[in-house]
Amino acid sequence: MRAPVLLIVLLALSVALPAVALGQEADDTVQAPDEALRVFLDCRSRYCDFDHFRREIAFVNYVRDRTDSDVHVLVTTRRTGSGGDEFTIEFIGQDDFDTVDDRLIYFSSDTDVEYEVRDGLTRTLKLGLVRYVARLPMAERFDVTYEAPDTLEAAPTAQVQDDPWNFWILRVRIGGNFGGEERLSLYATNGSFSANRTTEDWKIRLHASGWYSEDNFEFSDGSETKSVSRNYSTGVFAVKSLSDHWSLGGTAEARVSTFRNHDLAIEIGPALEYNIFPYSESTRRALTFAVAALYNYFDYEEITIFDKTTERRPAGVLEIEYSVRQPFGTINMGFAAFSYLDNLKQHSFDLGGRLNIRLVRGLELNLNGSVQRIKDQIHLARGGATDEEVLLRRRELGTDWRYRLGFSLSYTFGSIYNNVVNPRFD
Repeated sequence: MRAPVLLIVLLALSVALPAVALGQEADDTVQAPDEALRVFLDCRSRYCDFDHFRREIAFVNYVRDRTDSDVHVLVTTRRTGSGGDEFTIEFIGQDDFDTVDDRLIYFSSDTDVEYEVRDGLTRTLKLGLVRYVARLPMAERFDVTYEAPDTLEAAPTAQVQDDPWNFWILRVRIGGNFGGEERLSLYATNGSFSANRTTEDWKIRLHASGWYSEDNFEFSDGSETKSVSRNYSTGVFAVKSLSDHWSLGGTAEARVSTFRNHDLAIEIGPALEYNIFPYSESTRRALTFAVAALYNYFDYEEITIFDKTTERRPAGVLEIEYSVRQPFGTINMGFAAFSYLDNLKQHSFDLGGRLNIRLVRGLELNLNGSVQRIKDQIHLARGGATDEEVLLRRRELGTDWRYRLGFSLSYTFGSIYNNVVNPRFD
């Protein structure tokens, strides 16, 4: 008799538990009506909190695939001169809304904490979606509210003469980490200073940084070894906007690096860049060609494989970069060529890219990789690297090439809706 009773209990639980779970999910999320606007939210920023969006913007139905949506919302970002972010939100109408497109821009400040940026994005998304919801029968359930400013006139947009810092942003950082075991101790310290100014006409970057790391090991025979790594740099980079397609730049930098055998390395020179597309479209697409002419001075820690302790070398650089962010996905590709002009055999080429493509409904392909041909390692020490330096990556090793490749293929299927938020056991 006990077996049939147990079977009845298990059957009862199998019916009751899914019903309870469904009830809990319904409590966690306000479900939009079936006739609600269907939205595909395409945002890869770290500030895109999808659970928060689903809770705060509950008057739409979220779908998994863009082909099921009435509106494809594409969010792209880029850094502003003040250290904040510019979010460009494209509303791309589909099906019945295929002629209704819109674009809104939200700016976050460098001093905004994460929840402030998230709430600002949420508010901007709401404003953009209202245009579409207003065309649906459910619009009669909406109202418009307005929070009046404390004064009759809102504060005007800041101009250069209103800013006591003249758009300069300064940042100082210092840090370190320490750790150890019975036969191991390590510590590292680092610090940096930067001063940046960005306007429509000029972009100026000043920086200074330093990093020191020391690892101490004791081996089983009682012997000890110490590994030290240093990296210091300071420099300036300036860009002048010539037009919506042309930019003129210049750089000057000094570096110290044990990894690259540099007691001192100085690089200085002008650069010119051309963008096939207007710079104003850079969040969606860009195809840039840049060239630079550089003067280099090197003072080496150890004599090099070419029997040099110091040398002065002219160099040239060519860079081509292509990026596009469209409803079908994202493509970023780049090619760079470098050569010492007094010896063209000493050169390097670098080709790399990253693709995230929606091939068909639910099927997504991710590819990333790069390949480098390296013939410009004039700084390598003649004495080579010790075993400790090889294992700890304290010295750059000689090589003619480098490569890396990564890929993934994912397929998602099932319900088209993606509204429910359930944070339990997250």
